[in-house]
Amino acid sequence: MAATQEAGYHGLKKGENPNQWSNKQADIDDDHVYIDNHPVMEGWELPYQKEIAAVATRKGGKVLEVGFGMALSATAIQTHDIEEHVIIEANEAVFKKLQEWAAKQPHKVTPMFGLWQDVVSTLKNNDFDGIYYDTYPNNEESQHIHQFDFIKQVRRALKPGGILTYCNLTSLGVLRPRYDSEGSDEAAWAKLFEETQKPHLLACGFSEDEIKEYSIFGPLAPPRSCAYYQHESLLIPVLEKKIRPCP
Repeated sequence: MAATQEAGYHGLKKGENPNQWSNKQADIDDDHVYIDNHPVMEGWELPYQKEIAAVATRKGGKVLEVGFGMALSATAIQTHDIEEHVIIEANEAVFKKLQEWAAKQPHKVTPMFGLWQDVVSTLKNNDFDGIYYDTYPNNEESQHIHQFDFIKQVRRALKPGGILTYCNLTSLGVLRPRYDSEGSDEAAWAKLFEETQKPHLLACGFSEDEIKEYSIFGPLAPPRSCAYYQHESLLIPVLEKKIRPCP
């Protein structure tokens, strides 16, 4: 696909109130989740979601997932050796699917309904061994940065030595084509990460040594009909909260 500034999804509305997300109409089937006619998730993501689930569960224990979607990553997380799987979901229709799914899983699932902005303050300090964030931006203003607001607030809930990873395809689908001129996929992702991700992660309170080497996953084959992503590889960021020595 020829890279243009118009690549990716540009259908988000300015000034949309996140509090309205819970009761927006959801179209859910085995191929996709659309909410308020926005493309939230599609089935082609499955290989990537399996890979990022493996990162989030690297330390086992208690795992927090934000955004349920089609249960692609949630189902993958359940295949790993974990103790508890906490899932935050803000849309009522999707949350109902989550409750039905949770009852059938091999590991304990704790569904939590609400916007992460409302739920995150209720989480205990140093409670999670792994965290995976993959929600949909509620408006145009948050398209490229909503994950960082979450990361800043949830850092305290991650155990020392715990792993945090995140996904924002609605952002990367726009950003990645802007770096095609770098000459290689690796160079493009490297510059994208340095310019659009790392400064925010540092501002969230993660130090240089806590921002681990990201991986590039592929090849992927999103269908031409996918409105939000048309690239053959994807970024998997890895943050590991440092274990501070006792004074």
